[in-house]
Amino acid sequence: MPGSPAGDLWIGELHRFPTLLPMATLAVLIAPAALAQGDPKESGTPWTLEAALDLPDNVRVEGSIRPRYEALGNPFVAGRTEDDEFLGLQTELRAEFDVAPALTIGGELLDSRFIAGNETGGAASEIDTLEPAQLYLSWRPDDFLAEGASLDLTAGRFTMDVGSRRLVARANYRSIMVSFDGVRAIWTSADDLKITLAYTASVGRAPSDAASAIDNKVALNPSLDHTRFAVAHLDAPLPFSMRGEVYLLDLDEEDGPEAATRDRDLATLGVRLHKAPEDNQFDFDLEYAHQSGSVHATASALDKTSLDHTAEMAHAEIGFSFDAAWSPRLALQYDFASGDRSPTDGDNQRFDPPFGDRAFEFGPTSIFGFISRSNLSSPGIRLEVRPDSASDAYIMARDVGLDPTTDSLANSGVRDAAGLSGDHAGLQIEGRYRRWLVKDSVRLSLGATTLLAGDFLEDAPNATRRGDPIYGYTELTWTF
Repeated sequence: MPGSPAGDLWIGELHRFPTLLPMATLAVLIAPAALAQGDPKESGTPWTLEAALDLPDNVRVEGSIRPRYEALGNPFVAGRTEDDEFLGLQTELRAEFDVAPALTIGGELLDSRFIAGNETGGAASEIDTLEPAQLYLSWRPDDFLAEGASLDLTAGRFTMDVGSRRLVARANYRSIMVSFDGVRAIWTSADDLKITLAYTASVGRAPSDAASAIDNKVALNPSLDHTRFAVAHLDAPLPFSMRGEVYLLDLDEEDGPEAATRDRDLATLGVRLHKAPEDNQFDFDLEYAHQSGSVHATASALDKTSLDHTAEMAHAEIGFSFDAAWSPRLALQYDFASGDRSPTDGDNQRFDPPFGDRAFEFGPTSIFGFISRSNLSSPGIRLEVRPDSASDAYIMARDVGLDPTTDSLANSGVRDAAGLSGDHAGLQIEGRYRRWLVKDSVRLSLGATTLLAGDFLEDAPNATRRGDPIYGYTELTWTF
């Protein structure tokens, strides 16, 4: 609704985006009915592929199938003029085989494909067809170096979560995932002290062109031999049910035959202190990371200029879990990530989250993904509830600001280099409802997000000016 005030309701936009109407209707019809139900359908032990194949104890197999329909009206990415929609199908199959005591071979096949939608939109970045996302050998001895301690030493191709998952993570909303080739060791003591060390090369994407991805063409993702990523992470228990973390992430990349890069040479040093939610108690999560090194402004082979890089990010959250019906938890959050002050000063201050996830904190990604951990100053409030043992929901409101006003906004490409369009991107409001239709087997998820655009998205020179973005999705996940 171009030209409307930020506070206007966006329901009137549905007539402009007819494919969103069936999805919204489905949500309206299903959600109240699901809320009114008791326990989900019970079928004894859920059907699993492992049980159906009657596999021996040293073989473990599991997987999932997840169709998801997404729709985005009034896109915010610079240069995009069409509404976006995407029907995709993600299939995962994971297996492990114990070949000897403490020695395991494992792997995972990912198939994320395009079924229907806007072929010129954001769907191409969500496609990875018939890809071996993991293939590894693990040694997992007990009582390693100390009684009660365990070790997981893994070599090969693998995914990984590190700490809060803000900087290194296996995606939990995107249809694709980041893999690494190399070696990783996770040592855990009897009293739950955890040390993680990794030395890897990141894995690229193939095919790299959008047209081939949309056609679901199969191509193996290459190991980026000119990229090195190392992790050192310490996670320790502290008094009063708290945990403390210290970490160092080192990324060193150069142009190679597999991919052009921005030649990032970045060291990220961070600390975190947190306490998990408990009934009738306060919880909190505090994290800070400082980043230094050098980076090029672009990935062009002609760009030979190294920019001095200094950046930082912070997350602060305090919540309270009420001992009441629906188990509500209310949390206040604030996220900051520095942006680049000037594109011509020879320095770069834009924080670079190397391989992190953002959906769990900033809302849906995929063809939406409005907020990222760069050039961000954002307070928010979140309410989570559990209506019954089979369902959960949340609603979140987050104000989105820029710091500084001269850098681009998130992944939108929208920028006012003169800084004359203000620092307020808008107010993002999102919600999600999930319910197990068959306990521990089939789960329905419904979600919607809107952005009440602020001055920056209305006034920046290359803003789309198409009105307040609105995004919604529905998905069904079968885990077996």
